[in-house]
Amino acid sequence: MDSNTALEKLAQLACAIDYDQLPKELVARAKDLLIDTVACAYGAFNSSLREGLVELVHSVGGNPQATLIGVGESTSAPLATLFNGSLIRYLDCNDYYFGKDPGHPSGNFAVGLAVGQREQVSGQEFIAAMVMAYEIQLRLCDWAGNPSLWKRGWHHSTNAAFSSAALAARLSKMGAIQMAHAMAIAASHQNTLAQLQNGGVANMKATAEAWVAKAGVEAALMAKAGITGPLDLLEGSAGWIRTVAGECQLGKLLSPVEHYLMLDSNLKPYPAVATTMSSIACAIALHQAAQINFADIEKITIRLPSFVLGTPAAGEDRRYPKSLEAAQHSLYYCVVVAMLDGVCHEAQFTNEKLCLPMIEGLLTKVQLLEDKLLTQGWPAAGGGVDVMMKGGQLFTKTITHPPGHPRNPLSEVQLLEKFSAYVAPVLGKDRTEKLYQQLKIIEDCDNLNLLSPYLA
Repeated sequence: MDSNTALEKLAQLACAIDYDQLPKELVARAKDLLIDTVACAYGAFNSSLREGLVELVHSVGGNPQATLIGVGESTSAPLATLFNGSLIRYLDCNDYYFGKDPGHPSGNFAVGLAVGQREQVSGQEFIAAMVMAYEIQLRLCDWAGNPSLWKRGWHHSTNAAFSSAALAARLSKMGAIQMAHAMAIAASHQNTLAQLQNGGVANMKATAEAWVAKAGVEAALMAKAGITGPLDLLEGSAGWIRTVAGECQLGKLLSPVEHYLMLDSNLKPYPAVATTMSSIACAIALHQAAQINFADIEKITIRLPSFVLGTPAAGEDRRYPKSLEAAQHSLYYCVVVAMLDGVCHEAQFTNEKLCLPMIEGLLTKVQLLEDKLLTQGWPAAGGGVDVMMKGGQLFTKTITHPPGHPRNPLSEVQLLEKFSAYVAPVLGKDRTEKLYQQLKIIEDCDNLNLLSPYLA
């Protein structure tokens, strides 16, 4: 194919990713991410969001092409993508990445599972396509934006328009030119405002990537039906780079793959915003190592990279969160509750916890400061916590690479514990183990539809 536009070149690069060329450690990483992502979806099973989405699916209806995780019913691939993708994101415990912009690339798994089932692809086709989707989205996180999409007022799910459309196109057996059209259609429409994650944080935050991903599936269907998009969308005079990103290093975006970016995605041990992972781990470590009398605390200092201080989670309006979503996106609250309880799971984000006088009192004593060494280590997203007691005693802890970072990975035991904690309350112990084993050998699956009985 004679590639002229940047989108055509990106599609050609994406189509060249082949399962047989993937390193073993990358295949293992893809399976770990799949297992973690499915776990997060089950973790949202008893949420009001899930109930509302079931009502939506029943109202709209759709051809039975893909499974609703946990529910067992089937609906159209686009609706399944919206449903499953929203569950994946709800707990804020799915994977993350930091470049110029952050990203939660595991949202692509909602597309992969839905379209993969519709097209009855093999496990190997599925893994290669997921590697491709991660590569596209995370390259955009690294190389698009002046200074970043987020600082220009766009939510980072905007980048997922490209990856989700390309993923749906690939799994639908479309060639590079149709894939380019699918990306052009999706990215013409799916530019998302960052306000959805500012202020009080509405629970539609969980649908951000899922909504974009659903549209990516629909864009691929349009392209397959012969509908075309503006192939010069990236570099055009009124195109995405000029109007949305402000800047994009196309040379780096379109460079040959030398290191697969899926390997650099971070897993989350805690259901909270990504920038809190190290600080939460520090708070838990202090709880376990030091006998702190919380009534005698004079001051709590959270040390952070400079980037984190400029994020909504560090805003003064997050000091006293009033909702689950705001609490999960509050550095103040996450550190205080983790230090108080010695853990950080869903039980730490209940309405009862938010209103505890002890927590409210400690929140008044928190200050956020830049740690220049942690700034130098960015994007590792390190953190530190110092607790000054009224008598002058100081307790301190610093973690430069958060748990789940590639340089501080979660063990297989930790991954299984997280999976079991989220899935077993829905499926029971035996079926949880069977689902886990099926996901561990997904590369041997001849037809992704064979997963359906295990997901229900």
